[in-house]
Amino acid sequence: MPRWLNSTSSLKNNLTTFTLAAFLFLSLAATRATEFHVAKGGSDANPGTRAAPFRTIQHAADLAQPGDVVTVYQGVYRERITPPRGGASERKRIVYQAAPGEKVEVKGSEVVTNWVQVQENVWQATLPNSFFGSFNPFQDLIHGDWFDDQGRKHSTGAVYLNGDWLMALEHNLSSAGMPSANKTINKSRLIC
Repeated sequence: MPRWLNSTSSLKNNLTTFTLAAFLFLSLAATRATEFHVAKGGSDANPGTRAAPFRTIQHAADLAQPGDVVTVYQGVYRERITPPRGGASERKRIVYQAAPGEKVEVKGSEVVTNWVQVQENVWQATLPNSFFGSFNPFQDLIHGDWFDDQGRKHSTGAVYLNGDWLMALEHNLSSAGMPSANKTINKSRLIC
């Protein structure tokens, strides 16, 4: 075989190998996952990098695409998280994880500090409806043929004190010296 034919064939093989390698590199670069970082001291105006993290998990969720990772750093995050999308497959999930060795707590609750004692063992706090945003759990009533309401209204809202669930009073407390307008939690008045 003439030498020039052999070197042309070798050139074609090298060109094919180079083209295949470039294609694989570009494919992997195009599908490379992004890692977003979230920290209590961050800002949602940041780019979400380790050096400049987001403040909320929801903001990271809004941006995360299948295959991405959201790493959350230590702290208590009091926010409702509603991811707008999920993963695309077993290999392209959106992963939410705590940073290694850090304790992360996500709570759908808020701390209320304006409690006033109205009588022994009875406290109340009044919150504006705007406190709840677009969803007030104290106006979301539990109902269904499976549910025994025991003659009173029950909502999905709950009040906790040091981790213990408190019973909300919904009966008329005017005999205890409280105006009847204060009898319901459905007006964002919590009486416990």
